[in-house]
Amino acid sequence: MRKNIFALAGILLILASCISKKQKVVRLFGEAQGSTYSVIYVDKKMRDFQSSIDSLLKVIDRSMSTYDPKSIISAVNRGEDVALDDHFLAVWRKSAEVFEQSGGVFDVSIAPLVNAWGFGYKQGMDRLDSTTVDSLKQLIGTDKIKVESDRLKFSLKGMQIDFNAIAQGYTVDLLAELLESNGVNQYMIELGGEVLTKGKNAEGKEWRIGIDKPVAFSENRPLQVILKLSNKALATSGSYRKFKERDGRKYSHAIDPRTGYSVTHNILSVSVLADDCMTADAWATTLLILGMEESKALLQELPLDAYFIYSDEEGGLHVEMTPGFQKYILEDVFE
Repeated sequence: MRKNIFALAGILLILASCISKKQKVVRLFGEAQGSTYSVIYVDKKMRDFQSSIDSLLKVIDRSMSTYDPKSIISAVNRGEDVALDDHFLAVWRKSAEVFEQSGGVFDVSIAPLVNAWGFGYKQGMDRLDSTTVDSLKQLIGTDKIKVESDRLKFSLKGMQIDFNAIAQGYTVDLLAELLESNGVNQYMIELGGEVLTKGKNAEGKEWRIGIDKPVAFSENRPLQVILKLSNKALATSGSYRKFKERDGRKYSHAIDPRTGYSVTHNILSVSVLADDCMTADAWATTLLILGMEESKALLQELPLDAYFIYSDEEGGLHVEMTPGFQKYILEDVFE
């Protein structure tokens, strides 16, 4: 499972430099899932959960990393009869749920297409014509997959799955469970740009989380907006940093399973607020694929809030958001 952080709109934690040294704050950082993680929490005992966190991350990789040939998902994609663990099953159930709610737009069986375009765990094809795309589309469809007991069964040979668009969110939720099981209830967890907050920070205030301005090549990574979050998850998906060039055209990593091609609308990034990070992660990807009009219609039926950054024909940036998102904005730094 490898999600390049630069493929996302990139949620950046705003660390308050003025936090008192007397506060019992623990800050842990590391690398995981092709990206980095930050875990910051308030703990009177100043306990260090680094080893437990790293051990849990290895367990998740062994379950769902397509880059680990010994993982469960790699065995499943090879067509082997392998038992699924609880982590795999939890992500599968949420994936199937969002697949239904999105009308098939969120589809973890899109792996053959993602790989063919060169955005997955396999080498992309040198040439990809419409005939090949149409052929690969026949292998796509979460509704063509069954999970019976602890086994996953594909209905067609050549089908594969990839949890890349949801597994990092699940991992964040799992790290939160680890902290809470140890009595920690004030924390901020970030992995690959996906964020979950609980309680208040060491200053007794909501956690301050920034969303990147969608600028493809910028060392400073300027912020678009700063949010105040508590007991909320935030995930962002963007199309402006990760792309492939073929025959003089740029193709985004966001592949629409309905067409087999990259999305072509003008949305640059979508940020989604939800109660848990796995849900936010899956829907950020889904809304990016859907585009503005379809997303706005669907959001009327979902208990989610979203923030869209899009461009006009001249390259100017614009913002739209759901009514509920506004209350989380601490500072709008958009220029």
